[in-house]
Amino acid sequence: MADAGTYTAAALLICFAPYRLAVDTGRARDPALRWICWFAVCTGLALAVLAPASMAALGGWSPLRHAAVLAGAELKLAGLTSLAMFARELEDPGHGTGRRFGRQALAVIAAMAVLFTAAVPAARGPGPLPVPSRCLLAGYDLLFVFHSVRCLVLFGTLVARHARRIGPSPLRTGLRLMTAAGALAVVWTLWLLPDVVDVLRHGRQDSAEDLVSALLAAACALLAVGGATAAVWGRALEVPARTLRALRAYRTLEPLWSALYEAHPGIALTPGRRGRPGWLPGPRRLRFALYRRVIEIHDGRLSLRPYCPADASAWLAEHRPQAASQPPSAALLEAASLAAGLEARRAGVRAPVAAGASGTAAVDSGRLAGGAVGPGPSSAPPGTIDAELEWLLLVAEAFTALVAVPAPGAAPEQVRT
Repeated sequence: MADAGTYTAAALLICFAPYRLAVDTGRARDPALRWICWFAVCTGLALAVLAPASMAALGGWSPLRHAAVLAGAELKLAGLTSLAMFARELEDPGHGTGRRFGRQALAVIAAMAVLFTAAVPAARGPGPLPVPSRCLLAGYDLLFVFHSVRCLVLFGTLVARHARRIGPSPLRTGLRLMTAAGALAVVWTLWLLPDVVDVLRHGRQDSAEDLVSALLAAACALLAVGGATAAVWGRALEVPARTLRALRAYRTLEPLWSALYEAHPGIALTPGRRGRPGWLPGPRRLRFALYRRVIEIHDGRLSLRPYCPADASAWLAEHRPQAASQPPSAALLEAASLAAGLEARRAGVRAPVAAGASGTAAVDSGRLAGGAVGPGPSSAPPGTIDAELEWLLLVAEAFTALVAVPAPGAAPEQVRT
């Protein structure tokens, strides 16, 4: 299991680098991505070298095994340093801000090589190491942990800061995945600390990746590769994501549209089965059907103008006191005006809206392209059908909750609109 996890993580990382280079062929290469490729290659090779099967194949207590252990640790440290350099390049591109950090990383790598080389000659067999070698190996491990965590904290901080500055996009998703990979890599690195205790207590150190390390490595590789390729698979997921959002919006508008359609079937722009309540369009026509439903709801609202109360807040307090227990929002006032207008239309009672009353403001609050958009929060540009859709979703949610509140003394069947 440990071998499977370690080799899987190594394969993901090693295969990512040529893939990234192939994607960038013919373009102006981003210097920051160069560091990501170095991270992938160095860390992938380190995992392949330090896998339990690789260590076993090199034999026990041989100079070749010692060299492989040192090479694996140095490669892993070089990969984590590349992550920090990537974050620095992302934060301040083209200014060489990572040169000092790079020199410090080279000094740490050299110091680790000296400590390990000085400790290894005493390791002539499977027995415990002498005390001086234990101290040297413990210093080697602690230096690795310290510099690795420093790189990962710098990487996570700078990448998270950069992600906060950009809007919702596959790039921001990728940066957040890479931040999560960095946080998980801190746990993976700190998992080495028990080895320091074993070295100092028992004079033994197992440099191969264990099961927990293998699983953490595989998870880090998946998050890192997923984040670095988010711009590719993010675009592929945009279509189903938009379809799901449109489907939720279509279903949210269904109760309000059905009530308006029951009062005035002529609002349906498509005759026959497709224009009736309960019909669900296919994925390709869903967005178009959603916009058509917005237009039909708008037409239904206009048809109710002669029946809407002059003061929607007063009607709400009188007919739905439970819903009016708190100051009503603009969307709730609009929903109350529509619910009252539907009841008045069924009863055949006209109630012209007084000029400047809240009912008029509610009914006329939403316009399609070319008019004012209804009150309420909207991330879409004002005066667009997307802004109208966001407003109608608030109204539809309020309307659905409102008609579920019984009027004082009303039977359940009388509440339905």
